[in-house]
Amino acid sequence: MSMLRRSTQPKHSDTFIAHGTQLEGVIRCEANIRIDGKFTGEVTCSGTITIGEHGEAHSTLTASHIVVAGSVVGDIHTNGKLVIASTGQVCGNCLSEVLLIEEGGMLNGTSLMERSSGGGANKKDSKGNQQEAAKVSEQKEGEKQAG
Repeated sequence: MSMLRRSTQPKHSDTFIAHGTQLEGVIRCEANIRIDGKFTGEVTCSGTITIGEHGEAHSTLTASHIVVAGSVVGDIHTNGKLVIASTGQVCGNCLSEVLLIEEGGMLNGTSLMERSSGGGANKKDSKGNQQEAAKVSEQKEGEKQAG
């Protein structure tokens, strides 16, 4: 008689880049990812990307939700919520449905907010989103020069 075993492994494991770790490349993951070290490259995540207080990302970040408590230099794309904590710093363009900047948090760049149609994910691909964020940036630059 055989016993059926239940799998003790979760469907998705969270990814963690620890403080003191330096990593470069492209990360694509289904689960959540937390960066407390230094990462350079591109991160695409179906879950949540969290940049910890000591974390640094010189990256393009794409995820369902993004929380920045450390430092990000690069563009951020999310069809959900972008939270910049009181210790967070973002230098780049942001595209999100919801943007929350806590007192003390910093955003140096442009912000474009769009609502999802039908409650689902944005139907535009990230390239279209990047182009829209670039257009907003160009418009603002033109306004600065004109004014």
